[in-house]
Amino acid sequence: MTLVGKIFTVLILIMSISFMMIAVTVFATHRSWHTIALEHKTTIEELRVTNDRLRVEASRADDRLAIEQAARRFALAALQTREESLAQQLASQYQQLTDKQAEVDLITATLSENTTTLADLGKEVSGLRDEIRLAQKDRDANFGLVIELTDSNSGLQGSLVTFREQEVQLRDQLSRMKLVMDAHELTQYTPVVDIPPRVDGIVTKVGEKTLVEISIGSDDGLRTGHTLEVFRNNSYLGRVKVQRLEPDRAVCEIIPEYRKGIIKRGDRVATKLI
Repeated sequence: MTLVGKIFTVLILIMSISFMMIAVTVFATHRSWHTIALEHKTTIEELRVTNDRLRVEASRADDRLAIEQAARRFALAALQTREESLAQQLASQYQQLTDKQAEVDLITATLSENTTTLADLGKEVSGLRDEIRLAQKDRDANFGLVIELTDSNSGLQGSLVTFREQEVQLRDQLSRMKLVMDAHELTQYTPVVDIPPRVDGIVTKVGEKTLVEISIGSDDGLRTGHTLEVFRNNSYLGRVKVQRLEPDRAVCEIIPEYRKGIIKRGDRVATKLI
């Protein structure tokens, strides 16, 4: 049964119930049909409006049903077209699969032959590898011996060059030292422990008594007991003796018998030239 039939059935049921109620009312009140019609005129008008509305809804439902059926037919046609296309593709792919299977069979046969050949070659290669391994061992042993001898020779040559350079340097140093010693009338037996190194510094502090602090220390070669001369420009001020040492400074005592002037901060301190 369609939607329109259902609507009409419901409408007939409603109207039957309405007419039955009207008949019961007429029978109970014994009124005239004209009076009943007037009393139920509003109900009849409402039923007529409802009937018209249901007819419009039924028409709209028929239109939607027609549109849906058209869409279903279009989708079905598209599916049939796609099915035919897929069937053609399947047939083509099946043919390709058959061709590939034939190629695979041919490749399998070729692979079997190549496997046999490869096994024979593997045995031959294994024998050659053993021979190469023995040859490599002999070569490595000889190569290691050559490297060892080469390194030893290179080391000896390097040492020889170094020794020759050191010999030349020592000869030069010995010549210069001989000149210096002759100039200062020194010999290899002259004591040099108490001779201070050649240094040059300044007085940084002056104590209340006979102590001064200078800017050179043990890092410059000074030792306790070394004596230094004090100058200001070209004026000789006296001699000081090292009493305490630090790496970068020293405390010295002014020797009274050599004092020729007042020592101040900033005066120059130097080794006495021999």
